[in-house]
Amino acid sequence: MTEQLFPRIYKIEIPLPRNPLKMLNAYLVRGEKRHLLIDNGFNRPECFEAMTEALDALDVDRRDLDFFLTHMHADHCGLTADLCDGGDTVIYASAKDGESINNTTRGPAYWMGFLRTMIPHGFSEEQVVELSRTHPACRFCPSHALDYTVCSPGDILEYGGYRFRVLDGKGHTPGLLALFEPSNNLLFSSDLILGDITPNITRWPGVKDSLGDFLDSLAVVEKMDISLTLPAHRSLVPDTRERIRELYAHHERRLNEVRDLLREGPQQAYAVASRMTWDMRGTWEEFPVPQKWFACGEALSHLDRLVALGEAEEVTQGDVIVFIRR
Repeated sequence: MTEQLFPRIYKIEIPLPRNPLKMLNAYLVRGEKRHLLIDNGFNRPECFEAMTEALDALDVDRRDLDFFLTHMHADHCGLTADLCDGGDTVIYASAKDGESINNTTRGPAYWMGFLRTMIPHGFSEEQVVELSRTHPACRFCPSHALDYTVCSPGDILEYGGYRFRVLDGKGHTPGLLALFEPSNNLLFSSDLILGDITPNITRWPGVKDSLGDFLDSLAVVEKMDISLTLPAHRSLVPDTRERIRELYAHHERRLNEVRDLLREGPQQAYAVASRMTWDMRGTWEEFPVPQKWFACGEALSHLDRLVALGEAEEVTQGDVIVFIRR
């Protein structure tokens, strides 16, 4: 479904089949000569068909299309390589997430190395092998590496008579970028702020405190005058400050839950995740392995936050990593 939100700004719903997120909100800004597409969907036929049908209905020639990739996740960037159709195309991405996007196209050897980082935290080798076949990032990433242009916070992108300012939204991924449109006080938040669900915050290689980064990004947006937030999934957010307060409260509850679990003694992240509260049907044993991966990453981000606050310690015991409450 395509909906015009403002003059020359359209929301395009892209289906995400058999995925809990259900849909991606891609946004198109029509220009006089060049158009800007903000995110695009998984690299799978259903997404490609929905996107190309929407572009055709809007009479947008793909040769005149530029891309803004808010972050590295495949539901946001997976179609980019196959949608590109012309030598003048510009693909904007952050330095960190642009590199990560291209890493995801390197094939099984890269993915197995990345997925095995969760074994010391409680995942089995069998689960890692299954993840290599079922994880959406492995299956639906771009078909080849992208020749992207590095975009940084503070940059200005001009399309359709609008001047979009690039914002640092790190936390959900290390290089997530958002866009602010000042004439209408619009925030294209990607997965920094979602209205109906909470963004997944996970541990990333080389990042000490993803959750802390996420909370810092929210604090910056909280001070801004935002009339409407346009997120990457589900419904638009009319009261951005109220939603940010809800996200703060959600993660404080999560931290308290993890604090209580660590009081019982040293634990691996997988064990912590198995006892946290999740808004999903079924028991932990019934969760699909990819959902266990996301849950374990979420647990790790909260454990890392407690380490950063001086309330916990990460300890390697042979081949196992545990967390101990201080």
